[in-house]
Amino acid sequence: MKVIVYYFSGTGNTQLVAQLYKKHFETLGENSVELYKIHRLEEGEKIPSPDDFDLIGIAFPIYGFNSPEPVYKFAKSLPKISQDSNAKKRTFIFRTGGEGTSFNNYASQKIISLLQKKGYDILCDNLYVMPYNMIFRHSPQMVKSEFIYADAMAKLCVQEIQNGVHKKVKYFPLKYWFVPIVRMVWPYAKFQGKFILKVNKKKCVQCGACVKNCPQRNIRFDEKKQKYIFGAECALCVACSFNCPADAISLGPLNGWRVNGSYQIQKTASDAQIEFPYFGENLKGLMRFLYYKHFRKCDAELKEAGIELQ
Repeated sequence: MKVIVYYFSGTGNTQLVAQLYKKHFETLGENSVELYKIHRLEEGEKIPSPDDFDLIGIAFPIYGFNSPEPVYKFAKSLPKISQDSNAKKRTFIFRTGGEGTSFNNYASQKIISLLQKKGYDILCDNLYVMPYNMIFRHSPQMVKSEFIYADAMAKLCVQEIQNGVHKKVKYFPLKYWFVPIVRMVWPYAKFQGKFILKVNKKKCVQCGACVKNCPQRNIRFDEKKQKYIFGAECALCVACSFNCPADAISLGPLNGWRVNGSYQIQKTASDAQIEFPYFGENLKGLMRFLYYKHFRKCDAELKEAGIELQ
C-alpha cells in the first residue's frame, strides 16, 4: 500500500508523530510511506497528488482550538475525487496539541467537512499530546510520557487503519460554539507576522535559523539593511522564536507565553533516569484537568489492543 502523510509542523512535534506513523506502517505491513511537509509554495512547485496513493494522512498542530490556516488552504487545494472512482479516497487525520482536553476535538471539523464534500473517506481523527511551544515549558517527565504514548497510539491507529476500522471523534457543536470565534487567530497571525514580530539586534547572531525553519517562507534577511524582514504570511507556528539559538525574537503580546529551545524529545524519552509514566494519580488541579482523562483513555484503548507502552 502506498501512503502519504501531508503534515504542517512549526516546532517539529507533528513531524515527529508523522515519522512514528511512517515507522509503524512500514513495520506492520508491506507499505511505502512518503512524508510531505505543507509549506508555502514557490512558483513551479507541485504538491504530490493524492491520486498516486492508496491512503493519505493530513496532520497538523492545534492553534487556539483550530487548525493552522495553511492546512485548511492545503485541504482546499486538494482535488475532488472523480465520481467515476469505485471508492472514496481513504484518509486519516491526526492533530498534536499541548493538552488532552476535549476542547481540541473540534479542530479538524472544518477540514473534515471540506474533504467529505470532495469525496474523501475520513477513517479517524486522533489527538496526540506533545510538548507545548507556547504557554509553558513541559517538564522532562511530561515529554518522556508524551512521546512514549504517541508512539504506542500511532501504532494502534496504524493497526486499526489496516484492519479497516472507522473511528471518528465525537464532538458536540453547541459545546464548542466558541471555536469559530477563536479562528480569528488566522488573520491575527498575518498581522503579527507583518507588524509585531521583532528581532533583538543585540542578541541576534544572524545565523538564519528563522529563515530556514519558517514553513511559510515569511522571513528574509535584507543584506542592504542588515536586518530580518517579516511578511504577512505568518501562521503563528512560532518556529522562528522556538528555534532561535540566541532567544532573539519577540512575539509581542504573546511574549510571556513564549517557549524557546528544542525539547530533544527522543533523547529525553530514552533517558532511563527520567520518571515514567508521569500522567497518573500524581496530577492535581489544572494539570489533572488538562491530562488525566486523555491518558486514561489511551491506557484503555492500548490495553484492549494488547499494545504495551515501551
